[in-house]
Amino acid sequence: MGFLTPALLAGAGLVVVPIILHLVMRRQPKQVTFPALQFVKRRQQANRRRLNFRHLLLLALRCLLIAGIAMALARPTLRGSGLRGKEGAPLAVAVVLDNSLRMQYVERNQTRLASASELAQSLIKQLPDESMISVIDLSHATSNFVADKGTAESRLASMPLESNPRPLADAVRNAIELVAEHDDRRQEVFVFSDLAAADFDEAALATIKESLDEAADVQIYVVDVGAEYPQNLSLSPLKLNAVYLGPGEQLRVEAEIQSVGYDEEPLLELFLEDSANKLVKRGQRIVELSATGTGQTEFVLGDLPLGTHQGVVKLAATDPLQFDNQRYFTVEVRPGAKVLLLGETDADTLFLREALSPSLLGENVQKRFDIVSDRFANAAKIDFAEYDAVCLLDPPPLTDEAWNHLADFVRAGGGVGIFLGNRATPSGFNTSAAQQLMPGLLKLRSRQETWFRPNRLDHSALSALRNYAEEIPWQIYPVWRFWQIDDLAGDSYVVARFANNQPALIERPLGQGRVMTLTTPVSDPLQPAGRNPWNLLPTHPEPWPFVALANNIVGYLAHNEDHELNYAAGETVNLNLSARQHVTDFVLREPEGEGIRRTLPPGEDTIRISTTEQLGNYRVAAGGREGTLDGGFSVNAAAELSRLERADPQVIVAAFPAGRVHLARSLDDVEKYVDVGRSGRELFSWAIMFVALVWGSEHLLSNRFYREERPA
Repeated sequence: MGFLTPALLAGAGLVVVPIILHLVMRRQPKQVTFPALQFVKRRQQANRRRLNFRHLLLLALRCLLIAGIAMALARPTLRGSGLRGKEGAPLAVAVVLDNSLRMQYVERNQTRLASASELAQSLIKQLPDESMISVIDLSHATSNFVADKGTAESRLASMPLESNPRPLADAVRNAIELVAEHDDRRQEVFVFSDLAAADFDEAALATIKESLDEAADVQIYVVDVGAEYPQNLSLSPLKLNAVYLGPGEQLRVEAEIQSVGYDEEPLLELFLEDSANKLVKRGQRIVELSATGTGQTEFVLGDLPLGTHQGVVKLAATDPLQFDNQRYFTVEVRPGAKVLLLGETDADTLFLREALSPSLLGENVQKRFDIVSDRFANAAKIDFAEYDAVCLLDPPPLTDEAWNHLADFVRAGGGVGIFLGNRATPSGFNTSAAQQLMPGLLKLRSRQETWFRPNRLDHSALSALRNYAEEIPWQIYPVWRFWQIDDLAGDSYVVARFANNQPALIERPLGQGRVMTLTTPVSDPLQPAGRNPWNLLPTHPEPWPFVALANNIVGYLAHNEDHELNYAAGETVNLNLSARQHVTDFVLREPEGEGIRRTLPPGEDTIRISTTEQLGNYRVAAGGREGTLDGGFSVNAAAELSRLERADPQVIVAAFPAGRVHLARSLDDVEKYVDVGRSGRELFSWAIMFVALVWGSEHLLSNRFYREERPA
């Protein structure tokens, strides 16, 4: 309890006036002669006690009346009713502002971010000047206290939207830890949020509660700025049939729509950039919505020329949340990589050739790989520089000249695949010339039955299998024989293993190129002459896992692997360069059109870009008119940012200790809380009502005591 004008409390000293008047004006007892003296004495004692009680009650009311008037004029206030301890101490305040793309939602011609920013600025203005203030958003930057209130207000006014936000619970935990460091201050955290259910799930509430338990003096105030009944049309992430296409191959783009609060069937449009980087409409569809508010459609594009192609799918409608009304995409059409298959016979190269370039597609169809076959006997004479990759299928021991020739090809940036089989021997592959390429020493042929079982599919040579990891029954593709590798070279890396944990696929870098060794062949027929097959990978009735594996391995060797070209905001982009692309610097053109020149470190064969906050299509170019590099990638927001389902405020408050978390729904609620915590809530109206009540009671009681007696 405090007072705005405590000096007026001196008026309470006037309570001595009724006391003096009471003592001076009290009635003296009269002497009455009455024969029944004993009865009079008893009556006198009873009357005296009753009269004394009434006079004392009247005196107390008059004293209380004067004290009440003095207290009311002193303007009493209620201090700290919403805070915990440290009454009169300065404040340590952290303002947490949800600035995710979801706060772009427009209601009453104002975005939720603008509304939250205004409320937060109003709060800052009312804080005492000596307050320590921190403004925390959902970016991944480190937060601390700002210099003054003006700096805090300026930061809130210019708060940008965050396309790659961290969880709100992490920001609140950061705020709690920050203010809890100042034990000599009152510690408060204000959270301005739209109360999205995704931000206040069980895991998030548990995170905040754990932080609160460790900071017993911190109070949290959650300010709800969300729309009570949100409406939205949103596009889910696009599904492409392929990111890398061969010439003439069709691109299929599948788009799905989510509708909340809309019944009309939306119009969906697809635009593709032309050679001048201008968007040209290539199709449109009216999407029929189901009872659950979902709908999907597909666009098909053909005759795309060689090169990088970028586009966008848009909803031709406006709704309160705009960022999720378009999705960007990038694909690349490139010529087939030239691959040389070396074998002793045509039968040795049959399975891999058909997996890479199926003859059923015909000769006129452009394919991902341009396949050429030759014999091991010619290995030392072939100009490997004409090829992107060379595959050795069940190779016999080669001459040192052939091994050295292959090693030079790899050092220059080429790729060599060694598929070990029945013709290999330790003596022929453990020579110094062969060991330039081999991942280690050949030990022996294992006859332990097993199967191919890659535990991780994050390597580029296996990435195409990622989407089918749970569907591939590797057990039905048995491996009966494989080569055991001893003393792996220090720079060798086991990409995949068999079920018995023995190495199955091993990579070894050499110069600017790479070598991949598979320890079991992919050339054995179902019934080889004079022996048993080593495995059923290529000869099973349904060999599709082998086809996918072969395409990935050879694509990786040819530096033609399917790297991702479509990313989520905030992800690091990796663009691999081929051995023929000698890039020292490049220009990154951002979606808004700004070009930024960047330098690539010497010897680096991967362009890494981490500044991917803007949504849209990016271009990467180097080499001027020669076009050494002309590529691109797309960045989209995560689908979770379109979820507008709201959390139950009562559930939020109930998840924390009583009195530690408060909820506000308007500026008045926030200001009321600030008044209570800062200067106190005024109790003048209550004090005046109390004075009036006491005055009325005194008046009634005094009239009862001192009413004049009428003569008989």
